[in-house]
Amino acid sequence: MHYPKHVAIIPDWNRTRAKENNVSIPEAYWISYQKGVDLLEYTFTHTDVKVFTLRGLSTENTAKRPQEEYDFLMTMYKQVDSKLDEILEKNQINFMWIWNPAGVTEGFKNYLNEKRKKFTYPTDKRFVFWANYGWRDEITRWIQKLAEKGMDLKNITEEDITKALDLWHIPPIELVIRTKWDQAQRTSGFMSWWIWYAELYFTAKRCPELDISTYQEALTWFDNMAEKRNFGK
Repeated sequence: MHYPKHVAIIPDWNRTRAKENNVSIPEAYWISYQKGVDLLEYTFTHTDVKVFTLRGLSTENTAKRPQEEYDFLMTMYKQVDSKLDEILEKNQINFMWIWNPAGVTEGFKNYLNEKRKKFTYPTDKRFVFWANYGWRDEITRWIQKLAEKGMDLKNITEEDITKALDLWHIPPIELVIRTKWDQAQRTSGFMSWWIWYAELYFTAKRCPELDISTYQEALTWFDNMAEKRNFGK
């Protein structure tokens, strides 16, 4: 089976799904995050995928969420710490994040930094967590980085741009999985530099309905597409 080296998941519709099923929004987020941890474990125990990226909040999300919901999201992740830590340690998975730290709380920032330091291994397996990230925001930040270095922006190269990005050293994303296909067949500014040749898989499942069987379907679909991928040749 041809596995993508890097899989990224955009779990969407937590809030609408909560309303449709008469559950609280925090409960919907909580279930979705647990499902995300299950998918992480499956990735590194049953596939040859090397990098698993999970989208959390975008910069637009953090700016627009009600305060109560925002406060919950800044602390929710700690509730699955023991299971997540066990998976990372057992499978020697490097924890990484992609974000703009300006939009998250100091406590959440420290939490992510500590986890990154704790789970660093000499392996090529990586879990990338997406928190308060937006592609336009990252573009702005990489231009600022290059300008701070005194580079002549007229002469920058593709390599210069790549190395200015948050996770310049990770493999490009080869498969993006997004929920609620009937409502959103788009990438919503999701790591645009990294998905230039990614296959986009849209499922009708809503979050928190994204499960391992749906994930397996997406991987099988990618396997069927693998021989057709010619990268512009």
